[in-house]
Amino acid sequence: MRVILDYGGVLVEHVDEREHAHLLGVSSDQEPYPGWLAYYLFRAGFLNTQDQYIELLSTLTGAPAADCVEYVTQTWLDPEFPAEHREILAELATQHSLVLFSNMAKPWVETVLQQHDVDHLFDSLVVSSEIERPKPHPRGYILSMEDADGEVVMVSDECNEDLLMAQCLGITTVWLENTDEEPYRQPEYTIDDLESLGPVLREHVTESRPSG
Repeated sequence: MRVILDYGGVLVEHVDEREHAHLLGVSSDQEPYPGWLAYYLFRAGFLNTQDQYIELLSTLTGAPAADCVEYVTQTWLDPEFPAEHREILAELATQHSLVLFSNMAKPWVETVLQQHDVDHLFDSLVVSSEIERPKPHPRGYILSMEDADGEVVMVSDECNEDLLMAQCLGITTVWLENTDEEPYRQPEYTIDDLESLGPVLREHVTESRPSG
């Protein structure tokens, strides 16, 4: 089975960028928020490297490059990564093909996965900054399903933004429940935490197995 995992909200939790606005010398209430503008351009593929992101962020805020680097470290390179997630991913990888699919900047994703020694557990990383199309554009979904041997399942905390397109493409959906969201269409499965994914996948395999 191919298991497609979202990054933010499933594997890691990032702080609100605005909590570190002081590093850029700007107000956290500023609209449009310069950190978000630079991040959006990076994740959408308009910027290709962190150096380009830093240069743009410095231009938008007037902050020195060193402060912008510290901002990146505090916001994107130090998310909460629960210790149990490594064990869960390692177990899943023994049974399934794992693909990470994220609206994010690929260099940051790679850095965090390497820091927590889980990068080798994924068969591929499909990240919007590289494919230049954020979810729910179908390009990333098609790439995530490429060369899949058997059924494909996608796990995300964003039901409407991520999983609705997955359903349209015939992918089995698992929603890591987000209390801030009301799904337009119910996913096949709902879980409370990543630890619950393994039992759900085993249940799904059993239900899908032909009788007799």
